[in-house]
Amino acid sequence: MPNHVHYSVVFFLGLVSFITCFVAEFKRTKKEDIRWDTERNCYIPGSHAFWLGIVAVLCFCIAQIVGNLVVFNHSTGIKREDGCKINNLTLPTVLLILSWSNFVVVVLLLSTAISMSRAQPFGVGWLEEDCYLVKDGVFAASGCLAILGLGALTISATKNKVKKRQQQLVAVVIKDQDQKLTKSEEKKQNHDDHQTNKSETVIYFVEEAPSTADRI
Repeated sequence: MPNHVHYSVVFFLGLVSFITCFVAEFKRTKKEDIRWDTERNCYIPGSHAFWLGIVAVLCFCIAQIVGNLVVFNHSTGIKREDGCKINNLTLPTVLLILSWSNFVVVVLLLSTAISMSRAQPFGVGWLEEDCYLVKDGVFAASGCLAILGLGALTISATKNKVKKRQQQLVAVVIKDQDQKLTKSEEKKQNHDDHQTNKSETVIYFVEEAPSTADRI
């Protein structure tokens, strides 16, 4: 699959995750939705934020996986003929680590918010029989962090792609230089062999000359 298709998939899924997070922010359970019974047990109905959050986290996870496939596809170093590996990926590596750190934070935030967006029955609640509400801005912040992480991942993939092309160009130049050096050495060797043959020929005639004179 071409790389631009991967980029399109990451962009589309990231956009879906971002939008659903912001919609979930407005659809989350509010304080006025809490109900109490005679025993002061709380009840919170489920909200649309539950399913919206699930869609957001799924899209974000798939986008993260696809983005990493692109990164690792371009992160392979180019090996020269002498076995040395050309590899300098400091910035892409930092961006990749930032993306994965961001991924963990977003998944934890969304998972917790999704769990709290389910219905919390009387006497059950969300934790220790108490009802909990998602704080303001949690879904929205998760959407922004998702875009930030996928952006870092995309930049990392792009940097790796550019670096790989540069490495391939350097490898070609090195190969041409090695070939020219080899040809130069072969030419020099041939010249030395030719000079040696001429010297041997001269010595041969010098050695043969006295013997011919003696016979005369």
